[in-house]
Amino acid sequence: MIRSRSPHLKSRCRIFFDGADTVALDSARSAFYLILQSYGVGPGDEVILPAFTCLVVANPVIWLGATPVYVDTDDNFNINLIDLKSKVSERTRAILVQHTFGMPADVEAVKEITGPGVKIIEDLAHTLGGTLRGRKLGLLGDAAILTFGIEKAISTVRGGMVLTRDTNLVAQVRASVASAPRFSRLRVLLSLTNPVFWSIVTPVYYLGIGKLTAGRILTWIAHRFGMLGNMIEDEEYRTVKPSWFPAQMPGALARLGIRQFSKLRDLNAHRRIIAAVYSRELGITYETEGEHNYLRFPVLVNDQQLALQQAKKNHVVIGDWYKTILYAPEGTLERFRYQTGSAPKAELYAKHIVNLPTSVNVTPDDAVRIARFIKPNLWISK
Repeated sequence: MIRSRSPHLKSRCRIFFDGADTVALDSARSAFYLILQSYGVGPGDEVILPAFTCLVVANPVIWLGATPVYVDTDDNFNINLIDLKSKVSERTRAILVQHTFGMPADVEAVKEITGPGVKIIEDLAHTLGGTLRGRKLGLLGDAAILTFGIEKAISTVRGGMVLTRDTNLVAQVRASVASAPRFSRLRVLLSLTNPVFWSIVTPVYYLGIGKLTAGRILTWIAHRFGMLGNMIEDEEYRTVKPSWFPAQMPGALARLGIRQFSKLRDLNAHRRIIAAVYSRELGITYETEGEHNYLRFPVLVNDQQLALQQAKKNHVVIGDWYKTILYAPEGTLERFRYQTGSAPKAELYAKHIVNLPTSVNVTPDDAVRIARFIKPNLWISK
C-alpha cells in the first residue's frame, strides 16, 4: 500500500487545470529538473531565475551543467521586468516565473521580453488556483511546477508535479519517472507522521521560558533522532543532487492531497479574508491583476529580528521567507552562482521581509492582533 503510485491526485490536478497533463514526483525541484532536462538544457545554456526564491530551484540548473542567471524583484516580490530585459541573452534557454506569495506575475509581459525561443516555466509553489486575466496560473507558459510540501496551498508533506499541455514534454518526463526510484518505507512513514507531530507541538511551541520552551525541546529531540526527515537534503546545500532524486510520489502521500483538493476553494477564500484584514490594519495594498490567494502576506519591517521576537512573545509563528537571497545559509551564495549586488532590491528586501500567516487556523481576530504588534515596526508602506 505504501509503495502505490498516485493516479487519483494526478487526475484531480488534471481536471483542476482544464485537462492539462500532469506527472507526480517527489518534489517541485525534481519536476523542474526533468522539465529542463527534457528541453535539452545543459552546459553553455542559461536559465533565468528570480533572486527572491529558494536555493532548491537553483540546484536543478546547476545539476544539468547550465548557468543560473538571477533577476531582481519588483515591488510585488515578483520578477522585475526591467532587470529581466538586461539579463536575457542568446544563451537563455528557459525562465522560471514564480508567483511570489501567491501574487500573479505577468507571464505575457515576460514572453514579450524573452521571445518565443525561451521556455517559460511557472512556479506554483505559492499558489494553487490563482488566475490572471481570467486564465489559471500554471497554464500561461510552456509548463509549470507544483509543490505539495509543508506550508503550501495543499500539503502532502513531500511531493510535486509537472504540469503542461506539451505532449512531447510530458512523454519524456513520464519515461524518466517510470524508471525513477520510489520512496523508502521509512521516508513515507516519517512524512505521514510529520503533520501529527506538528499538531501536537504547535499549541505548546512557546510554552516555557526564553528559548527553553516545550516546542523547541520537542523539535530538537525530533530533529536529533531524525524523526522529521529533511525537507532539504544536506547535500543540496552543497549543490549536490541527492542520489534518489527524482523519485516517484507515493500513493500514501498523494491521498493526503486528494482530501484537501475538495477544500481548496474554501482554503483560498479564507486566505483572502485574512489578507484583507492585514491590508486594512496595516494600510498595505498590493496592486495586481488577477486573483491573489496570499499563501503568506508579505510585510517589510524596520527590524526583522524584533518582528520575529515579538511574534514569539505573542505565541505567533510568522515567516522570514526569504531573509537571505535564495534562503541560503550565510557564505554559501557563490555555490549557487549568485554574485552579490546582481539583485540589489531583492538583497534589500531580504533584510526587511517577514510574512504573516493566512492559513485556516488564523482567525480574523488573530490577524488583527498580529497586525497591531507588527504595525509600529513597518518599514515601507506599499
